[in-house]
Amino acid sequence: MTSWDNDSTHQEEEDLLNIPSSFPAFPYPTPYDIQTRFMQELFECIDRRKVGIFESPTGTGKSLSMICGAVGWLMERDRAERERSEQTLKDAKKSEATCYSTSTSGYSGGMPDWALQHHAVSNANREKQERKMKAQELEQRIQAVRDRERRIREEMERKKKRQAAGMHSIGGHFAPSLKVTKKKKEDPEEDFANDTEYLLDEYDSDEDGRGGRKPTERNSNIGNISKEVLDLLKRFDDKEDALRRAGASSFSTEDDVQEPNVLKIYYCSRTHSQLSQFIEELRKTSYGDHLHVISLGSRKNLCINEEFRKKASHKTKSAGASTTVNINKLNDACLDAQKSGTPTDQRCQFLPAFSSSGARPKLSGSESSSVASEATFVGKFRDSTTMTGDEKLLEFRDHALAHIRDIEELAALGTELETCPYYGSRKTVRHCQLVTLPYNLLLHTSTRESLKLVVKDNILLLDEAHNLINSLLQMHSVILPLDHLVLAQDQLKVYLSRFELQLSSINEGYIRVLLRILKALEDFVTRWTDESGEGSSAPTTHYQQSSGTPQAAEKTFRPVDRVMKVNEFLHDAKMDHINLFKAHSYLENSGVARKLQGFHESLQRKEAQRIHKEQQHRGIGKVKIHSERRPPIPSSKLPSTTPVLLTVDSFLISLLNPDNDGRVILTMEETNRDNDEDHDGDALLSHDQTAVSTLRRPVLKFILLNPSRVFQPLVEEARSVVLAGGTMEPVSDLLSHLFPYLKDEGPTEYSRIHRFSCGHVIPKENLITLIIQKSPTGLPLDLSFAQRNRDEVMDGIGHALVNLLNLIPDGVVVFFVSYSYMAQIMTRWQHKPNNSVNSMSIMDRIQARKAVFVEPKESSDADRMLREYHNSIHSEPEHGANPAMASSAVGGDSIARPGPKGAVLFSVVGGKMSEGINFSDRLGRGVIMVGMPFPNKGSAELQERMRYMDQLQRHEQDHSFSGTAPTMRLTAGSEYYENLCMRAVNQSIGRAIRHRGDYAAIVLLDKRYDTTRIRKKLPGWIGSSIEVCGQFGPAVKHLAGFFRAKRTGVTVSTMR
Repeated sequence: MTSWDNDSTHQEEEDLLNIPSSFPAFPYPTPYDIQTRFMQELFECIDRRKVGIFESPTGTGKSLSMICGAVGWLMERDRAERERSEQTLKDAKKSEATCYSTSTSGYSGGMPDWALQHHAVSNANREKQERKMKAQELEQRIQAVRDRERRIREEMERKKKRQAAGMHSIGGHFAPSLKVTKKKKEDPEEDFANDTEYLLDEYDSDEDGRGGRKPTERNSNIGNISKEVLDLLKRFDDKEDALRRAGASSFSTEDDVQEPNVLKIYYCSRTHSQLSQFIEELRKTSYGDHLHVISLGSRKNLCINEEFRKKASHKTKSAGASTTVNINKLNDACLDAQKSGTPTDQRCQFLPAFSSSGARPKLSGSESSSVASEATFVGKFRDSTTMTGDEKLLEFRDHALAHIRDIEELAALGTELETCPYYGSRKTVRHCQLVTLPYNLLLHTSTRESLKLVVKDNILLLDEAHNLINSLLQMHSVILPLDHLVLAQDQLKVYLSRFELQLSSINEGYIRVLLRILKALEDFVTRWTDESGEGSSAPTTHYQQSSGTPQAAEKTFRPVDRVMKVNEFLHDAKMDHINLFKAHSYLENSGVARKLQGFHESLQRKEAQRIHKEQQHRGIGKVKIHSERRPPIPSSKLPSTTPVLLTVDSFLISLLNPDNDGRVILTMEETNRDNDEDHDGDALLSHDQTAVSTLRRPVLKFILLNPSRVFQPLVEEARSVVLAGGTMEPVSDLLSHLFPYLKDEGPTEYSRIHRFSCGHVIPKENLITLIIQKSPTGLPLDLSFAQRNRDEVMDGIGHALVNLLNLIPDGVVVFFVSYSYMAQIMTRWQHKPNNSVNSMSIMDRIQARKAVFVEPKESSDADRMLREYHNSIHSEPEHGANPAMASSAVGGDSIARPGPKGAVLFSVVGGKMSEGINFSDRLGRGVIMVGMPFPNKGSAELQERMRYMDQLQRHEQDHSFSGTAPTMRLTAGSEYYENLCMRAVNQSIGRAIRHRGDYAAIVLLDKRYDTTRIRKKLPGWIGSSIEVCGQFGPAVKHLAGFFRAKRTGVTVSTMR
């Protein structure tokens, strides 16, 4: 029986809670009505074990409502459980007394009834006391940390006052700042490699043909965690067990080592910045002193080892010359330092090594008492040099639970305590009631399992869930290039020749199986490229553009993409006789991927040293080894520090999916030859400089088509799953693609789905939405793919934009459908009319009205650009527009003012500015959508997804045909295609209107927006504010009147 069939059973076992009329933890005196309804509906959704789809526009306090609704339920459930436990104990005692007074005989199993009852009551009492003492012990440790930090802050304040008064600080007892000793600089040519280090351990395989059994624990390498750290984390659990046994020796040790029965809320969002914003909102509530919270992240956010970060960093080629961190290189630097045999000075000082035995000594009676009172040590001076690794993890846990901290603060805490926050945060999860984490850590099955995240009967809150389907599809899709297949074979052959006599027969057999798989995959790809020579090739659906204009685009030829189901691919690749599950099990458990990569890197170092010695007077060339059959692969294009077999393993895992749930695509992938593919946004103004040479290589792709397959286990296990966002429409995709198994036969199609949607908190007069069908010159604004590249259409957009920027004050964000189209149209706008030097181009007119900013492609440059955008707007007084100048706008451009007023930001739908960035108040008085961002319909992946959805639709219609002709409407694939576009539009226009007193104009430049089907898919909070303008003149009139009213008569309320 599935979990949704058990809803009634669950509700019979536990009493439903009363939905509160108010939420005292809400930080403001009176919440909006829609906020109260949101909190009540969320409370009910969780209590009734429903799957929720909640839509609340940005600026309506969605995060606060989620916190108060979900955490409020958690607190109320905890209170109800305590009362229920106490009542059960009272009833048991009463029953015991009754049994004792009435029982004269009547034995069961040799014991009287009253004795059995007394035993049951004793057990219940003991379990209650055990839970109470565990909670008290943890709270005592946390409170000790809080007290210590408070004393330190008070001492620092006293010191500041003494210094201000000209006194010297004498006798201070606060803990000195802990400085990390810098490791001795590593000699890049020094080789510590020892070949025997890379020899595989014995592997124990099942004989039933169903796959390999996990080896001994010492061979495990789970989720980018080395075996040394796994030992450390295991000892941490042993330490906690010792602490509990010392405090209550009679407790069952078997129960101690298991996950405590603590209800959890997992809050997920797409980015760490969104998670940090959630933590800030949580701090505003009164839950901060009662809730244990931890934030999980990647090493990129939590690694505090500067040496590792330097190894993984590289300079970008953008204007800011900023530094970015390669997450794969950082993972490998960390894991390599934890390998056995690594010299002490090369290990991470934040994960200290243990004694050679690796085991904690047994505790005597006096030592147990000392351990039991260990909570007191956090209040004393901390000597990190005498603390063991598990003690450091314990201390980090106590400090992390003492206060609500975001990712940055956890990293700072790790630096202060000289303890790795990456591993420390993971060991804190078990004690937390609220865990914040990015999507991939929860939604990706293997990652979730490696973190040991317990979903059973807990609550999952997925924020910003408008793009959840695509996130799941991308997360479980795999790309395997041909050059990776060649490299993996070369590495395995060299490894086998070196260790063949030392390997066990099982390891050697599995390595030869892996070589057969790799060879079969390589031959399959090679046959396709050989059979699809240029003579039989078809033009690619993508034109390779070198100058940004369609006239300059040249057709390039490549082999026709081949799309296959999994079974067809396995048959054609001659792999259908190979047990892929056993191969995957071996790759997962044997550690061969990392052993192979380490051995390969040691050979590279040795070869580099040899070449350096031979050619030190003639210059050093690039090291070129282990790839003799083909030209060497550019090092920038290979994951030189990431085991290539891990990519192969991911591809093999994908082939274990059901035949119809995914597709294998054989295609040519185009990548830039240069390592830095992206160029800074300013270069878009001079698009001729952005052309880069490309490298085309054959790749195998697995694409997942059925996201419900990977999401269903979460829905079945969790108590409640809630999808929330500012723009969840259109919801039909979520229901049909994520929850088809929840569809009922009765009149209520989705009885387990709890839907909530509300309007905006702003008055209706604070928003105006315009659909403009024609340019100022009367040209229809048809921005379809076939029409948008025409010069007159691009000029028409430019003329319209010039006038709109003259009417909208302060900041305006303009969204284009793609980076390439933005570059193309901006290049066009720089052309002078009639090639006259003295005339003004469209771009000149735009710059005369507002300062122009362009979204950069490098993420590291986005913050700098946003600061400049903010400063440019706030350097001028508010309401800088002059609607009186609009009289000359119709039929041409309005008169240019002396000097720009405000700023305009050119951005891309789906880019860095379309999500997670708040353009509130003056930063976003207008949002302009140029065109409709339909995805590329020529993509083989998109075509296959659409076919798959059409197939499911036909299957459903065949089984539900009632004899009446179906109504004419879009096919499921076409509906999905259109929904992709509208979801991106809705997310982009939601950047404006961030609070109750905010106001803005939304302008849609494309006549296609004025179709009934498209308008229904716009956000519900736009409501009746849409004005369709068949000519440009009425749009000028509406905008001028809207902003004139705001400038003269509207008082903007204080931002909440």
